[in-house]
Amino acid sequence: MNGGNIITLQRILGHSNIQQTMTYAHFAPDFLQDAVTLNPVSGMSIMRP
Repeated sequence: MNGGNIITLQRILGHSNIQQTMTYAHFAPDFLQDAVTLNPVSGMSIMRP
């Protein structure tokens, strides 16, 4: 990913959960876990129509 955005990658891959994307992004797990933990919307639930 080389510094790319994990959320963008999640959407490109069509994953519903960021943890699913992180499974495949094992090259920098600490960085990715920090991104999830510090994400201000990580605790929000998404309402879908």
